[in-house]
Amino acid sequence: MEGVRSLKKIQSLSVGGVLIKDNKVLLVQVNYGANKGLWMIPGGMVEAGESLEEAVIREIKEETGFTATPLGIIGMRCGVKEWNDTSETTIHVVYEMKYVSGSMKALDENEISNIEFVPIDVALSDPNVIELSKAFIRAACNSNPALSKQSKSINTNTRYKTYDVYTK
Repeated sequence: MEGVRSLKKIQSLSVGGVLIKDNKVLLVQVNYGANKGLWMIPGGMVEAGESLEEAVIREIKEETGFTATPLGIIGMRCGVKEWNDTSETTIHVVYEMKYVSGSMKALDENEISNIEFVPIDVALSDPNVIELSKAFIRAACNSNPALSKQSKSINTNTRYKTYDVYTK
């Protein structure tokens, strides 16, 4: 068919974490991409063979030096981007995180130019904090996680390396 454009279709999966400590939220200033110079919650891409939980723990550690564990899922963002001959379906899952240990230290200076615990009210009013991060910070402050991890394991007939179930 003449005039019909064929798009290459790809998918991406990423995670983020809202870590609140002493009424301050952990933010990173990114050093690349459309949000260069702006502040956001830490996070990044899920690697092949990695669970969402493993990815958010790794990304926070890589970007900030902190060890944190997921408490529950507070939200997600999904969308479709198109450019040139590509259509990308993107899913970004955000966790409420609990501080475990560590000290502030940017481990990937190519991605992160600054790290800071910012008072929540300041973060929510700062025009240099991206709106998506503000939405997830508000969600973390307003209630318990939207979805909490089930402590009881669920039997499955399929073999999984990890198997995490979150329900309301």
